Amino acid sequence: MLVMKKILFSLFLMSVILPVMAQKIDPNSFGQELSAGIGAGTTFKSNTGNDISYWLNYSKYYSRHIGGRFGVQYMPEYMRVKDFVSFPMALSLRTGMREANETMTYGALVAMDLLDAWLWEGDNIVLDMFAVFLITLINRAEFFVGLTPGYIMGPDALRETTYIMADGTTGTRVQGIRKAGDFYCSADAGLSFSWRIWRFTLNMTPTVRYNFTDNFRIYSDNESTVYPQDTPIPWLFSMNFGIGYLF
Repeated sequence: MLVMKKILFSLFLMSVILPVMAQKIDPNSFGQELSAGIGAGTTFKSNTGNDISYWLNYSKYYSRHIGGRFGVQYMPEYMRVKDFVSFPMALSLRTGMREANETMTYGALVAMDLLDAWLWEGDNIVLDMFAVFLITLINRAEFFVGLTPGYIMGPDALRETTYIMADGTTGTRVQGIRKAGDFYCSADAGLSFSWRIWRFTLNMTPTVRYNFTDNFRIYSDNESTVYPQDTPIPWLFSMNFGIGYLF
C-alpha cells in the first residue's frame, strides 16, 4: 500500500511539473531577476590576495533593454580587514536573450568553422575552439555602471614584525592594511554574462571599482619597503558567479 502511494504521488508530481517545463517560454518577456552566489574580490596590487564574498541581487527592467540592479554583498574579510558589507546599485543595458536552440545552433556552427580552419591550416587551436564555443553559448550580455556604498566594520589589519638590522640588533616594524575610514563608496563598471536553463540563469559578472573614499591603504612604518609608507589602493576588482531566477 505504501509503495502504491509513492507511485501515485510521483505520477502526480510528474503531471504537474512536466507540463510546466514543456511550456514555451519567451525569455525576453521577464522583466525581473533574483540572483545569488559567491565571488572573489581582489585588487591590482600583487600582495593583497583574493577574498571570498557572498551576494544577493535583484534586477528590474523597465523596458526590454534598460533597467537597474540592486543588491547586497558581504565579505567576512577583505584585504585582511574584517566584516565588509556593501550595497551595489547600478543602471544597466542588456541585449535580448537568445533562445536555447538558437544559441546551440550558432555555437555548433562556430565550432565547426574553427575545426575546419584547424584541419586545413594545421594550427593547434583546439583550446581556442572550445573557448569560443563556450562564449557563443552565452544567452545574454549586460553592461552596467553605478555606485556601491558600504560600511567596513573591522579594525585596521596591521601587524608588528621583527627584523635584524645591519648592525646585528633587532628592530620592529608595523605593516599591513590600514583602514582610512568606515564608510565606503566606489564607482563601478562591469559586464554580466548569462547562460539560461528554462527560467534559471547561470551568471558570471566581472566588475572594476574605483574606491573614491580611499578606505584601504598599504601601510608600513619602514620607508624602505616596496610600497611607500602609506599607499592608497583605489582600483578594486571582483568576479562573481551565481544562479538567478527570471520572473
